[in-house]
Amino acid sequence: MSTRTPTGHLHGPGLTDVRMMEVAHTSFRRELKLAAPAVHRVDPGDVRRARQVAEHVDLWLDLVHHHHSIEDELLWDKLVDRVEDQLAPLVQLMEDQHHTVARMLDQSPELVLAWRASASVADRERLVLHLVTLSTALCDHLDTEETRVLPLMAQHITPQEWDEFTERGMEAIPKGMLLTGFGMMLYEGDPDVLALEIAKLPAPLRPILPILARRAFRQYAHRIHGTASPARGLDVPLG
Repeated sequence: MSTRTPTGHLHGPGLTDVRMMEVAHTSFRRELKLAAPAVHRVDPGDVRRARQVAEHVDLWLDLVHHHHSIEDELLWDKLVDRVEDQLAPLVQLMEDQHHTVARMLDQSPELVLAWRASASVADRERLVLHLVTLSTALCDHLDTEETRVLPLMAQHITPQEWDEFTERGMEAIPKGMLLTGFGMMLYEGDPDVLALEIAKLPAPLRPILPILARRAFRQYAHRIHGTASPARGLDVPLG
């Protein structure tokens, strides 16, 4: 497990500001670590509730899959080409972690679909175990990426390349979830980083959109997690 000690700066003079990656990762950690308890709270046979929670789980599995796919496509290969020597000690570890997470993501839809249809105890427990194992693997990978790879991205990925990555990252969020998604980031994301994003909005939206987004997230969190203020990502125990 990573000690989460950064090996370099993620923004500043001469660097690309890559801190939005940490904001996204924070939401991934929280929602995937909370997914197993959300599934486990569904009563056996409650197919309606299972369907509701399954849609939430599917959403986050899709977001993580998309995030990793565009990382590989837009960032990782560029970084390997540009700083192969600095990455050499990490390449095997990062690729092994990526493959482990990707394999588990590929296995997830069948498990979610089975539980969604049956809401049975057996299908629920299989899915819960899978989600706990996936969350553990994903958090290890995110920790390594943040502490050892993101500083290299800040140095060697251009602002234009980073902007393309962040824009592509938004593609996986359903339009009906954009406001809630923004609220999810505001819930515990770095306020300084999110202030920069808010500053990009049209002036009339800057004061009101964060209020609406936070409200949308509170309503969503209460529906899925049973509370408008779920545990923060790093505070949620694994398992």
